[in-house]
Amino acid sequence: MTTSMPFRRYLPALARATSLAALCITAPAFAQDAVPQTEQVADPATQAEGEILVTGSRVVRDGFQSPTPLTVLTAEAIQNSSPTNNLADFVNQIPAVAGSLRPANSRLAISSGLAGINALNLRALGEIRTLVLLDGRRSVGSSVTGLVDINTFPQALVKSVEIVTGGASAAYGSDAVAGVVNFALDKTYEGLKVSADSGITEYGDGFNYSFSVAGGTSFADGRGHVLLSGEVAHRDGIFQVDREWNARGRVVVTNPAYTNTNGLPQFLTLNQIGVANATPGGIIINSAGGVANRLRGLYFGAGGSVNQFNYGNFNSPALGAPPHPAGRRAATGS
Repeated sequence: MTTSMPFRRYLPALARATSLAALCITAPAFAQDAVPQTEQVADPATQAEGEILVTGSRVVRDGFQSPTPLTVLTAEAIQNSSPTNNLADFVNQIPAVAGSLRPANSRLAISSGLAGINALNLRALGEIRTLVLLDGRRSVGSSVTGLVDINTFPQALVKSVEIVTGGASAAYGSDAVAGVVNFALDKTYEGLKVSADSGITEYGDGFNYSFSVAGGTSFADGRGHVLLSGEVAHRDGIFQVDREWNARGRVVVTNPAYTNTNGLPQFLTLNQIGVANATPGGIIINSAGGVANRLRGLYFGAGGSVNQFNYGNFNSPALGAPPHPAGRRAATGS
């Protein structure tokens, strides 16, 4: 008994030491049985296969999978269908573009600085509500109101035109309420292209011509690219419509004999109708003092000569009625 008691006293400690030794011996066995896990690294060639291109207009290139109304005009469509040598004339044919500012209707807006510019207008909501981008970036305005002139764009390098007419104001603000028009450039173009054209109407007026040159090249093993483009265009315009259809003078005028109860038509379509207040030297439409309107119809011709205007057999309004204010139609005919 005296010899077994010390052995029992150290028995728990001996069991714990034996278990620890067994754990230390069997640990390498667990490490050897585990399957090594290697980190998978993506192949750089695989990563470069898919290229994502994001433009400032946030539009889809093909125009068929966009959540907003979208129109995409390709370079082929522009070259084959453009009515003139000006890109803006082709864009203005799109139904979503209406009421744009063009040289034909802005030639008298000299004081406001809008004469001769091409500013797009979507949905006829106003040019200031239509945002025009050049390759996804805002362009410098050509007027005090910030209107962008399409004539300042390098038309020879335009590869597509993207028109968004809905939801653009959420991304660009109040100047895109009507929509966004993005002119995308071919920034990777290499080579040289020259274009020239001219034309004239069969009546010998409206002569126009244009000449453009564009070139591009890369350098430093493709790390840099240079693009140059220049263009000159001229159009005489048609200031006198010397055509047979215009010589007929067919105009819709108000019937001076019309009342709400007599059953006569309110408007009449007549030939050989002219505008009385369009005489070369101006015309007197009414006068006071003495006999009322005794000077009516006097106009000034060449060299300051005083002439009597022939009102013809039909007048709208009638000569006895109050005259039209300046600028309104006073049609005459026979």
